[in-house]
Amino acid sequence: MTDPARNHIEKLMKDESFVKRFQRKLRYVERDYDTPCLEWQGGTDKAGYGRIHVKRLCERPTGRNFFAHRLNYMIERRAYIEPAEYILHQCHNRLCCNPDHFLLGDHQENMDDLHDSRRVAGEKNSNSKLKEDEVWEILCLYHDEGYSMGDISEEYGVARGTISDIVYGRTWGDLYDEFVGENDE
Repeated sequence: MTDPARNHIEKLMKDESFVKRFQRKLRYVERDYDTPCLEWQGGTDKAGYGRIHVKRLCERPTGRNFFAHRLNYMIERRAYIEPAEYILHQCHNRLCCNPDHFLLGDHQENMDDLHDSRRVAGEKNSNSKLKEDEVWEILCLYHDEGYSMGDISEEYGVARGTISDIVYGRTWGDLYDEFVGENDE
């Protein structure tokens, strides 16, 4: 049995009129990468990725949402991408739809790529409750002053586990490495 989403995408890939209209929403933009990004000019989701809602050729009247970069990859490469396959943006531009800037990978490879890029580390992480200078203070309080993790967590209003992750270098790794390096000298 054919997956309805796959069937929809395969119909769209063959529809020259749809492809032309879709690709009119793409613009080449020079960025910090070897070649220009092909940026989506349409709507985006909360995370900043290009999204498009398509009713055309859909088996259901409400249509279906697609990531613009995934749809353009499939159109350009004439190949369906399985839902478990991830596009790893080598240019690290969420709006980019240039298939030459993509590698295909699995979830773990996507997470490794994100980690290696350092784009969401430390203060760049929207979930971070602490600033870099506060983390440095926490490291000093624990390692140099001998404060307990419980006292530090109470002082900074974060969980004890957060403090434990910081003082053992499981989070804020770059800062931890810098702190340990300075204290070894």
